[in-house]
Amino acid sequence: MKLCGRRIHIAGSAARDADEAKLIYAHSLVTGLTNSFAAEGATFVIPFGKEPRLKDRTEGPSIIFDWSVVEAVWIALKQGRVRPSGPNGRLIATISTSRTDEHIPEARRTIYDDLRSAGAIEMKFLEPGWTAGALQRQGLAQFGEVLIALSGGQGVEHLAIEYSTKGKPVIPLDLELGASSHDGSGGAARLFGRALSDHKLFFKVTNGHAAIDLLDRTRTRDGTVSIATVTAAVTSLLHALRPPNVFYVRMLNSKPLDYPAVENFFRTTVDTLVQELGYEGLEVGLGENEFAWMNQAIFDSLHHSSVVVVDITGLRSNCFVELEYALGNEQKVIFTAKEGTSFPFDVFALEAFLWKDDEDPQVQLSRFRTHWERNINMPKLVRPNQAK
Repeated sequence: MKLCGRRIHIAGSAARDADEAKLIYAHSLVTGLTNSFAAEGATFVIPFGKEPRLKDRTEGPSIIFDWSVVEAVWIALKQGRVRPSGPNGRLIATISTSRTDEHIPEARRTIYDDLRSAGAIEMKFLEPGWTAGALQRQGLAQFGEVLIALSGGQGVEHLAIEYSTKGKPVIPLDLELGASSHDGSGGAARLFGRALSDHKLFFKVTNGHAAIDLLDRTRTRDGTVSIATVTAAVTSLLHALRPPNVFYVRMLNSKPLDYPAVENFFRTTVDTLVQELGYEGLEVGLGENEFAWMNQAIFDSLHHSSVVVVDITGLRSNCFVELEYALGNEQKVIFTAKEGTSFPFDVFALEAFLWKDDEDPQVQLSRFRTHWERNINMPKLVRPNQAK
């Protein structure tokens, strides 16, 4: 998997009575990982908030790692090693609440304000009055594409569930520092053991890579392995991951007159941009089949894809069903149609990319790239009613 454009979430915590030397090691590891990923063009999911310390301490390392990620990204941005935004969105994506701003530590205020001024933060807010950690984690997992988990407790375990149920890789590390809330059943360290026994529950690698060996090489051995060695091992594991999928919803019946034009559009324009952005196109009926029947293959693959490209040329009913599923599932949707397609009223409000069969391929690709950047992070269509 190419890391350029991938959105990575490094999450975890330590107990308030954790060993300080091991906690400093953990922060150094988080900084090393962030720098390694940023150097390859990755983007990040980072929650902004408080910076709690070890018990009875007002200085020293925090027991959460978010601000170590933020600081590393901020320094990289100031040094020109990363850009504030790219084709798949801004450098940092976050979920905020009405109280986020007041929780920013004064010592971190300059960093936070600098990142916002640079246009490096994509921010979505929970409904006013809602600050529950579980809701924030659900939103963060919607943003992220890979979770790297370090120690922690119930919060890390919940994030791992949110990511894995969406088909997104979870990479747990072995370092054990406890949990900031003294909860959970072992956090990332326990998940590391489970992943060694059944890695497919956590991540999948491309053919030719040994998943268990790659994971085993990420061991910190209680904080004794050098930061550079662990960072290189985790980065190598990410490189071996299967790229995130872009699911194609389109006319597949070769009999209609529009089929050759649709096929040409996907092969020359959609495939090109999808590969350029580090994704892998997925069409049910092509490639390896892991399912006993077609409907299961369609909806399982659709549900677990990072992006859904929906082309309604020919107004096929199955395409509308799959479009509705993706929108209801709050997935990222890119909507296309051949110029001249008569849109049904209920999808007219979606911004569609209108393509022409006789358009210059490079011009069409450039237009499609611009459309993708404008729409890849469009807000959900409906804000749910919530009791106050």
